[in-house]
Amino acid sequence: MNTQVLSKPPMHRGRWWPALCITLALLSVGFYVIMVASNWIYLGWSDTVYFLSQPRMWQRFWLTVWTSTVSLSLSLLFGIPAGYALSRFTFPAKNFFATVIDLPIVVSPAVIGAFLFGITTRFPFDMISEHYNLYIGRNVYGVILVQFTVTCAFCARLMKATFDMIPPKFEAVSRSLGASNFRTFFKVVLPMAKNGIIASMIVVWARAAAEWEGLMLFVGASEGQTDIMPFAIYLDWNGGMMGWVASMTIVCVLMAITAMAAMRIIGGKSNVW
Repeated sequence: MNTQVLSKPPMHRGRWWPALCITLALLSVGFYVIMVASNWIYLGWSDTVYFLSQPRMWQRFWLTVWTSTVSLSLSLLFGIPAGYALSRFTFPAKNFFATVIDLPIVVSPAVIGAFLFGITTRFPFDMISEHYNLYIGRNVYGVILVQFTVTCAFCARLMKATFDMIPPKFEAVSRSLGASNFRTFFKVVLPMAKNGIIASMIVVWARAAAEWEGLMLFVGASEGQTDIMPFAIYLDWNGGMMGWVASMTIVCVLMAITAMAAMRIIGGKSNVW
C-alpha cells in the first residue's frame, strides 16, 4: 500500500500578510503620535507651562467636564432603557424605532444644531422660557441640550451592545424563580452588565466632551459660558490665537487617551468598543 507524504509548506509562506498588516498598523499609530508630538514641539515647553497655568484654560476644562457629566447622566436615563428594549424586546415598528434612534449618530452634528434651533421655539421649550424664565439656547443649557441630543442615541446603541453580550438564560432563570421583570433587570441584568455599562459611560462622556459642530450653529460663542474646549479651539483658531489652540489640543488629546484607557481597563472582556 503506497502512502503519499504531503510536503510541509515552507515556514515563510503566509508570513508576509501578518507582517504587512502589523506594519500598516504601526505606521498609522506613528502618524498620530507624530501629529500630537509636532503640536507639542511647536508650542515648546515654556509656552506649554504658561498656557496650562492660565485660569482661562482650566475654566474651559471644568466647563467641558461638568457639562459632559450632566449630559451623560441625562443620556443614561434614556439610553439604558432604550438599549435594553432594543436588545431584548420585540415590539411593533422596532426597525423604525432603531432607525430614528440612529439618526443623531449618522447625521452631521451641525444638522442636529440646526434642528434644535427650530424646536426650541416650540412647545415645551417656549412654555418653559415663558413661565420659568429659563431660556434654552445661547447659554450653558444650550450646551447641555446639544451634547445630550448627540450622545443619547450613541448611549442607547452602546447599551444595546452591552446587553447583547449577556445570555438571556439568566433572566429566564430569574423569572422562573418568581422574580418580576423589573426585579430581574435590577438584580440580575445590571450587575452582570456593570463593566460594559461603565465602559460605555466613559465613551459617551468623551463623545459629549468632543462636541462642537452643533454648538457652533445652535449655541454660538460666549466667553467662559459656552466655549467648551473643542469649541474654544475652533474659536481661537479663527482668532489666530495659535498658542491657545496648540495647548488646548494637547489637553483634549490627554483627556481622550485617559478616557479610552479607562474604558479598556474597566470594560475588560465586556468591552463594547
